[in-house]
Amino acid sequence: MRLLAPILLTMIALNASYAAEAPVKTAATVNFKTCDKPEWPKEALRKEQTGTVTLGFLIGDDGKVIDAVVRKSSGFPLLDEAAINGIKRCQFIPQTLNGVSFSSWTRLQYVWVLDTPEIAKRTVADAETYRTAALAGDAGALYKLARIYRDGIGVQHDAEHYAKLLRTAAANGNAEAEAELAGNYLYGQAGINKDAAQAMAWYQRAASHGHAYSQLRMANTYDTAKASAADLAQAADWYRKAAGQGNHDAAYKLGQFYEQGRGVAQDYAEAAIWYRQGAEAGHAACSYGLGTLYLRGLGMERDPAQAALWFRKAADQRLPSAEAALANLYFSGAGIPQNDAEGVKYLRRAAVASNISAMRQLGQLLAQGVHVPADPAEAAVWLDKAGRLSNMLPEAETLRLGDW
Repeated sequence: MRLLAPILLTMIALNASYAAEAPVKTAATVNFKTCDKPEWPKEALRKEQTGTVTLGFLIGDDGKVIDAVVRKSSGFPLLDEAAINGIKRCQFIPQTLNGVSFSSWTRLQYVWVLDTPEIAKRTVADAETYRTAALAGDAGALYKLARIYRDGIGVQHDAEHYAKLLRTAAANGNAEAEAELAGNYLYGQAGINKDAAQAMAWYQRAASHGHAYSQLRMANTYDTAKASAADLAQAADWYRKAAGQGNHDAAYKLGQFYEQGRGVAQDYAEAAIWYRQGAEAGHAACSYGLGTLYLRGLGMERDPAQAALWFRKAADQRLPSAEAALANLYFSGAGIPQNDAEGVKYLRRAAVASNISAMRQLGQLLAQGVHVPADPAEAAVWLDKAGRLSNMLPEAETLRLGDW
């Protein structure tokens, strides 16, 4: 049994692209040498439990993990808990803005796989089946064979053979292989040199063959701060294709496009349709978007109770902008019973995660003694942090900083 190398994930669809003159923002990185591999729970091992768990975790400005939650379960609570305990032991280089460190949420996957003699035997049999099908011209079987050599279960791990098989499968039009090859070019992994132009070329091929994530990638390529009307229309088209296949990041971006009138005619009711698609599947950003439409009465009747419901769903997944929005509903008693303690709890969570508006509001409340006992010293800390970060960003970006 073993744990495949953890995979850091990025949310490419949630934040708008920066203008060329925008400040330099670097993502958080981890030194996996600082992380002990999570110990496989004995009970999970006895029951041969396997799966992939996606974690969300908050990295403080000192690089330590402040908090962690399960974003997508492996299906087995013991494996999920072991993954959380493992990530909390890791040390990160925090996210920075013009060299200034700030806390941020990010995601990572742990893939728990068993490598027993029985599984190895089945994998070898699978490899022979895929090899036979590949020789008959099945590009999908060739891609599956490549992944067996990549994972090294049942066969010796062979990065060179994996890359060769992957390239061949991609050249023969397998969309999954095209997208994986694109990712290898993008990040310079699996023995493939980093090459952004090659990455986008392969993402475009995969997108044209119906690969939803690659369609999302293409949409983001066209969706930039200085995009022309034609480019935004292209972005909207790719977002629609990906969202139509159930990609909820794309549904969120398409909802934003309709809400803002970017690349499409402004249509709040249509925005609500796309937000709801993702929200009902548990997508935090879509839940937040739907909540804002309910709160503002755009495309639907104003309903603070529904807004609170959707904000809470997003806040439970620790989306900072939703935590800040829910905090203000608690302060005002709109849609939910008024409760200062709950409001401060959610506002503080958002502030700790570097949501600038939450930092600023928390500082003001502490300075004035409103909803919370006055604390001028802590107020000054939050107002200073908010000021330093907001001075580096356009106003639109300050609203999203901290969101994952």
